[in-house]
Amino acid sequence: MMVEELEESLKLLGATKVKKIKQRECTLLVVEIEGEIYLISLAKGGMTDNYVCKIVPSTKVSNWSCTDLEYSPYGLYVLANNVNALVSKVVNKLQLLMLSPR
Repeated sequence: MMVEELEESLKLLGATKVKKIKQRECTLLVVEIEGEIYLISLAKGGMTDNYVCKIVPSTKVSNWSCTDLEYSPYGLYVLANNVNALVSKVVNKLQLLMLSPR
């Protein structure tokens, strides 16, 4: 349910493509907006009910995996305790990355 709600908000933001890749550690979303590709890792905390996400421009990582995103010094983290907050925060942080120079 979390992924579907996020996908809808990303499309409203202007995403032309959103691909979901289920990995062992998390779900990875590959999002294309205005010709740029962004990677979003989505996971639920292991010891808490919080959601943890990281958003990284695809050009900043060599492999598109949850682990590479987590250890990349680039990108922005999102922490939220419910789906609505998660969606809102991911959209806001993605907008910041879209405005930043590549």
